[in-house]
Amino acid sequence: MRAVLYICLLAVSAANDMEPLTKAWARREDVCKLTSPLTFPWMWECKKGACVRTPVSEATNGMTLGGCKLTCGKGFTLWPKPTGAITLGKTPLSFTYSQVIVIVDAPQDVRGLVEKAGNRLKETLRDMRPPGGSCLKLSSARDANLATRQLTIRVTVERSDASLTLKTDESYKLNITHTDADQLEAHIEAKTFFGARHGMETLSQLVAYDDANDALMTVTADVRDAPVYPVRALTLDTSRNFISVAGLRRTIGAMAMNKLNTLHWHITDTHSFPIEITGEPRLAQYGAYSPREVYTRAEVEELVQFALERGVRLLPELDMPAHVGYGWQWGEKAGMGNLTVCLGKEPWQEFCVEPPCGQMNIINENLYKVLKTILVEYRDVFKPDLFHIGGDEINLNCWKTTPEIAAFVKEKGGDPTDDEEYMKLWIQFQERVYDMWTSIAGEQKTILWTSHLTQRPAEESRLDPSKYIIQIWTTGKDQQIGDLLKQGYELILSNYDAWYLDCGGSAWVGKGNNWCSPYKSWQTVYDNSPREIAHSFQSSSDTVASRRPSQPLRQSDFSTQILGGSAALWTEQADDANLDTKLWPRGAALAERLWAEPETDSLAAQWRLVHHRRRMVARGVQAETMQPKYCHQYDGSCYIN
Repeated sequence: MRAVLYICLLAVSAANDMEPLTKAWARREDVCKLTSPLTFPWMWECKKGACVRTPVSEATNGMTLGGCKLTCGKGFTLWPKPTGAITLGKTPLSFTYSQVIVIVDAPQDVRGLVEKAGNRLKETLRDMRPPGGSCLKLSSARDANLATRQLTIRVTVERSDASLTLKTDESYKLNITHTDADQLEAHIEAKTFFGARHGMETLSQLVAYDDANDALMTVTADVRDAPVYPVRALTLDTSRNFISVAGLRRTIGAMAMNKLNTLHWHITDTHSFPIEITGEPRLAQYGAYSPREVYTRAEVEELVQFALERGVRLLPELDMPAHVGYGWQWGEKAGMGNLTVCLGKEPWQEFCVEPPCGQMNIINENLYKVLKTILVEYRDVFKPDLFHIGGDEINLNCWKTTPEIAAFVKEKGGDPTDDEEYMKLWIQFQERVYDMWTSIAGEQKTILWTSHLTQRPAEESRLDPSKYIIQIWTTGKDQQIGDLLKQGYELILSNYDAWYLDCGGSAWVGKGNNWCSPYKSWQTVYDNSPREIAHSFQSSSDTVASRRPSQPLRQSDFSTQILGGSAALWTEQADDANLDTKLWPRGAALAERLWAEPETDSLAAQWRLVHHRRRMVARGVQAETMQPKYCHQYDGSCYIN
């Protein structure tokens, strides 16, 4: 069943349906402070693809800055860069917010999602006008047809898919026309809600405030667009420092602006267990930093829906068997034995990669009962199509120096001083957890970080390439990438030499800078190409194992095994206070790389990103400043030979 829905001009949805990132204009001093009305002495002209500020007396084809950015060059205001054909008009066309109509034509199952996206689009357009209106002296030559010119936005969705998967079609078509009757019509066509939402975001980027008419303006356009990679992600740690629900919502909203589609949520770690598990409340009770720093089940369920409405999946990670500690220490008092070992053990450098230490006691059967409780709740709350088991930075010495585990190894006939015995336990644990998860959630791929286990051939690690996706956190030159690709694994890249956003600060233990310095600039983020990394490990004679073990070796382009990437923010030195500046605009640079895999480098993208960063700030994201505002007003003036 399909339904056509008209979104009324004066309709106001509930706050939780249309919550903006912030009421940006209301908290900015964006009001006229010079004598008003003011005759502004400057206009902008498009010269050789650049907007150049020019005195009014010298301008031959002058326009406002917003109009110039819309019409100069090819897609100057669009981020990320569309991958298909794009045609833009050269004449700005003005309209008023009161004359915007959105028409939704979609299957019943996704109609509500599309309707809410349409409402948010209208809010975005409404908030483009400063509260005081134009600071310019409005001319008598003002567009006389504003009162009757309507912008009709029709959104057509073909399928009823209401969940995001690796196979979801996120493509869209956008066409903006100016009719003979002097009306504006925008048509967004998409196979799925997710594509339609992307199309609405692109449409919003083709609208700017028109100072000259105290209105909005757009251009005629034809855009064909689809992402290169199905996983376009941010990895966010909320264990080392707690990130508020408001901070998570703001991050998801900013991700939607950039067409990122996955928030890989590293919820727990040794430091804290800040999520409520209703089936085992002691985990948060013992693991949260405080009773206030907990994500309740209701909050998480609301966050999952909030993200879905913005085209973003929440991909939960339950890191194990290492990176586990606080939240699990109640086991012995409850008569369940030690659920973790090495918790807080010193000197920490001998038992873990950073304080505090902690690993699962993988020989304790009660551990698996608690794990099952958590996994069932994760399935019910997140309804994930992908699940992340962590699996990195296991310290074998922790297990080897734990008398209970060493005795278990000896009892089974092994040598308790041999690291290989503990590798065997790790492999058995991994198989058991995978089987447990798939018995709960059904057959689906599971994600693991690179580790000592993934360095081994698949037949030794028992990590079947048809069952596991490997997330790379080492460098983009690590030979392990090539080895994994040749074995047929699909990969998600998070190589720390380009995509760790916490790098470059002062050390949080000891002196100097933190371990992964230097700082990863937006240029470094942008220029990190998954396709080029994959190709760097491939020769013309390479063959790759099929992801189906029964099939023989085949020749392949390694880059087709790259699902995408994720820029990671580990929060040893981040919290709500600096969350936005850590993530943005570097997260936007990541977004264009993963959406478009452009053949050009960061220098070619700079003008557009400077403009997009200002748009993000206007919508309430406190993105880090990139350049003086002068550079935005004088395209091409800020360069170095």
